[in-house]
Amino acid sequence: MKETIGFRLRLQVRLGTLSTDEVCLTTHLDGREVTIKSREDGQPISKAKWIVLEARGFATESEARVFGEQLRANVQLASICSRLGADTGLDKVLSQINEEIWRSKGLLAPHQRLGPDVHGLSVLPDDDNTIFMYIEAELTVASDPAQFLDAIRVLAEQPSITESKVTLPVRLLSLAHINPQPLARIVLAFSAVETVAQDENWSDKQRNLIKKLVAEITNHAGGDRESLEVAKALQRMHRIGVRQGVRRVLCRNGLSHLQKEWDKLYGLRSSLFHGSKQLTEEDINNLANNLANDAMNLCSRIILAIIKRNGVKLPSVANKNFGSI
Repeated sequence: MKETIGFRLRLQVRLGTLSTDEVCLTTHLDGREVTIKSREDGQPISKAKWIVLEARGFATESEARVFGEQLRANVQLASICSRLGADTGLDKVLSQINEEIWRSKGLLAPHQRLGPDVHGLSVLPDDDNTIFMYIEAELTVASDPAQFLDAIRVLAEQPSITESKVTLPVRLLSLAHINPQPLARIVLAFSAVETVAQDENWSDKQRNLIKKLVAEITNHAGGDRESLEVAKALQRMHRIGVRQGVRRVLCRNGLSHLQKEWDKLYGLRSSLFHGSKQLTEEDINNLANNLANDAMNLCSRIILAIIKRNGVKLPSVANKNFGSI
């Protein structure tokens, strides 16, 4: 009878450097052990350019993937709380190596296979016959591994965010934290909050008011082209503006006290990206660096507060890094 070996999962990510000389760390999710190590065997985690999180013992591939998606979401959220940042990938293969060439050179035993170099989640047979070869990449940053591991442990006991509206904002913020470029961090941070506000719509009262305004302008236009253009513009207003949507999101989540800070930073963003002010190159560099830090702090506080308001207990390191949330 053929032996059933089951499945294991690997989540290969770029992660801000954890300051530990350990070669392997462990944490738990839903009672299952998750190991964390460099993708290079025996390399201290602090020296790793890529980190691999692995869990074993799944009966089906589907079970492994569901667990893996939950692990991915927790890694992203834990990395934000720890100010670490993580790029968990889109499950794309980074490089291809010809397995037959390796086998013909005697570098691969008959029972062995080459594993795919996937940036993100991959599911494999749960045996020790898969080996991996990689192409190098670069990464720098530092963080206490205890904070990150504790954050994953706390989040493992909370409701999953994998199917919620904050899934994409959390990914954007996590990418922002790991990105070294100030301009990219600004774009990603603000986009995380704007994404939450994209589903905001006019209320019935507001829609009726728009209809009345359109009718009134049309009736009094007398064929005036400019007046009719205004009426058509009002008819196209299916959604409220992003900035107004953010106002609603802040109000609904008890964050109205952050509105003034949001408006200030968003105005600086407009100055930087839309040229509303004439800035020298030195002004642009200084503004970008300062705004990146301030935007990261504010947008992280907003997204984490929304997550908390939706029933997720945040790890204590979030309050340490972003103040009381």
